[in-house]
Amino acid sequence: MDDERPAADDPSRSGSVMGLAVGVGAVALLAAFLAVDLVLVNLEGPLGEHARLGLLASLAAAAVVGVLVASATYAVARRSTWGLVALVGGLAALAVVAYPTRVDRHESFVERPNERASCLGVTFRHYPPGTMDASSEVYCVGLERPLPAG
Repeated sequence: MDDERPAADDPSRSGSVMGLAVGVGAVALLAAFLAVDLVLVNLEGPLGEHARLGLLASLAAAAVVGVLVASATYAVARRSTWGLVALVGGLAALAVVAYPTRVDRHESFVERPNERASCLGVTFRHYPPGTMDASSEVYCVGLERPLPAG
């Protein structure tokens, strides 16, 4: 049989699979850092005023996510092209749904909510540390539905 596909242990295929896994892992690292940073570097978050600790925890969590996603991508890509397509599609869908989206903002000390969307998921409040008068924002992790104007 004259098969044109490279073998699974072919060095050229292994190198391209590794490059793809590193790229997908790097994108996952960046997305995880941006999402987790909103929760941890936050006066209303679990670490409160400890912004440096929150930043270090965000970096560590993002690094773990990046390594795990890169490892999973490498393992799946070595076995199946369609499995790789399904994995990357699932990761993209997860990123769209799980990335925090701002649904409300409070611009002053007087409570005047101007909710822009309703949230089907988890919400959390964000207030940047080290500030005296900033906008408090409400983020949604899940699906958002825009509210009618008015």
